[in-house]
This record gives sequence, structure tokens and C-alpha cells, in this order.
Amino acid sequence: MNIKRVRAFSRIVLGTAAVLLGLFQLLWAGVPDAVIRTLGIVILITLPVFAFVTVRMAMAKRNGQEQED
Repeated sequence: MNIKRVRAFSRIVLGTAAVLLGLFQLLWAGVPDAVIRTLGIVILITLPVFAFVTVRMAMAKRNGQEQED
């Protein structure tokens, strides 16, 4: 899988989970605890992936290498 696609996918997942988490906290007081925990776990899994891919892209750019497809 292309590294740019992984980064884009992780950004979409992070953004969606953060928006849902914020909306649930603001608008729906009776949200089940399992939903909040699941969104938190999704964010905790996606953050290291996003960080790793971002660092890898930065190092490749720093070394003057193009990303492989």
C-alpha cells in the first residue's frame, strides 16, 4: 500500500473519530460507555500509525528520495 494512502486513511480515521467523540460528548449525554471506549481505542491505534508514516515521509523528503508507489 502506498505510504501516502496510509497517511490519508489514518487522517480520515482520526478526524472522523475525533468529530464523533466531540459530538457525542456535546449533544448526547446518554452515550454508552462502550462507544466512547471504542472511539478512544481507535484513536490510540491510529495515532502511532499516523506518526510513523509522517516521520517516514519526512525522512524520505529530507534524503531527497521519492515515495514508492
